[in-house]
Amino acid sequence: MRKTALLFLVIFVCCACAGVTVDKSTEYLAKGEMYHKTGRAQKALKYLNKAVAEDPANAQAYLSRGSLFYSVGEYDNAIADFNVVLEADKNVPELYAALGAAYAAKGEYKEGRDALLKSLELYPNNVAALNSLGGIYYSTENYNAAIEQYGKALDIRAVPEIFYMRGLCYEKLGMQDKADADFKQADFLAGVSAR
Repeated sequence: MRKTALLFLVIFVCCACAGVTVDKSTEYLAKGEMYHKTGRAQKALKYLNKAVAEDPANAQAYLSRGSLFYSVGEYDNAIADFNVVLEADKNVPELYAALGAAYAAKGEYKEGRDALLKSLELYPNNVAALNSLGGIYYSTENYNAAIEQYGKALDIRAVPEIFYMRGLCYEKLGMQDKADADFKQADFLAGVSAR
């Protein structure tokens, strides 16, 4: 009887400790995300690191920290954190899109393209992935492929920056009338009267 009571006490303490760890990690995560949204990267990183340390299985903490790393140009760290999350779940299209954008920002276009194509395989209407893939094609001077990706993105959602990028592609190909039409549409959507 005494052994059973002791066993229940040990189980209760272990469960309580595990609950505290998860709650503390979630608390740190919330603080880190709040600081990131308000532009306080160092403070955000401090709390996101604490969230990961408290609960190494907290995929959202790695995702948020990876996003922070991406936003401050630490692409290797972003890629590492995104890959940790991918170990847990390989079916998150937004994660592949973020990973692809990080690779592209580093100039690793093949890896970026592969991740973005995986994102689009999982979710073909991912505007961020289509836009990033267009950016890779633009950066590698494959303007026709970029125009195609930007067009697919614009069929889903009219975004001024995507019109602008497609306009740059048309301009590079000497198609000034189409470029001007896209620049005009970008200006209109952005609420700007003239380019």
